[in-house]
Amino acid sequence: MKHFSAVVVLFTCFAAAAPAAAQTMQFTDKGYVTVNLAGQVGSHTLDTNFNFPLFDETATVNSSQKVSGGFLFDIGGAYRVWGNNLLAGVSYSHTSSDADVAISGSIPDPVFFDRPTTFERTQGGAKHSENAVHISAIWMIPVANKTDVAVFAGPSIFFVKQQTIGTPTVSPGPTVDTPFNEVKKTSGGFHIGADLQYMVAKQWGVGGLMRYTWGSASITDATEKLTVGGFQIGAGARVRF
Repeated sequence: MKHFSAVVVLFTCFAAAAPAAAQTMQFTDKGYVTVNLAGQVGSHTLDTNFNFPLFDETATVNSSQKVSGGFLFDIGGAYRVWGNNLLAGVSYSHTSSDADVAISGSIPDPVFFDRPTTFERTQGGAKHSENAVHISAIWMIPVANKTDVAVFAGPSIFFVKQQTIGTPTVSPGPTVDTPFNEVKKTSGGFHIGADLQYMVAKQWGVGGLMRYTWGSASITDATEKLTVGGFQIGAGARVRF
């Protein structure tokens, strides 16, 4: 939440400065396109729990993994819809990562009652990906010659793919097989942030993006919802039209 608080403070400061800036300078272009290479920081824990009958007792298999951010690609655009400073925008972002899964459990003995075999191990390569669409209301603040700041907020739609431990199978030994199961979910959330733009030429420029996104997704067999999104920071190209 520290990242979210920082973005809120920044957004509030820019919003407070917007009326004064708009009186002296105005955004005169129709809109712009952005392309950013960024990173998403932070991680969230995903735990699952399986209890199933085996040999007239109950077997238990638990898993825990850290779902983290990583490299992020972002592309979007905005168009002026009211006055000189209010724009409507939409952007698409993608990030993915993989993680090790800590697995533990208790497997009943097929011969002796109440003598379970316990086990612990790590299984690597659980993949996670987030595709998100962000719909924004944008207030453009010209702050200097060739330099503008866009402050924005709005809803986000997350398309999540998450690999978790699927239904375990037990063979003599006992050997516990825990294959990965991919879960696909679509969920809603929100975003808030700021975009600094410096125009090197009339239509071409560079910029920096800072954005906080948040959502949650219900993952099968997880003990609680998985939090998605996070604090994103990056830079890239800006094209005006």
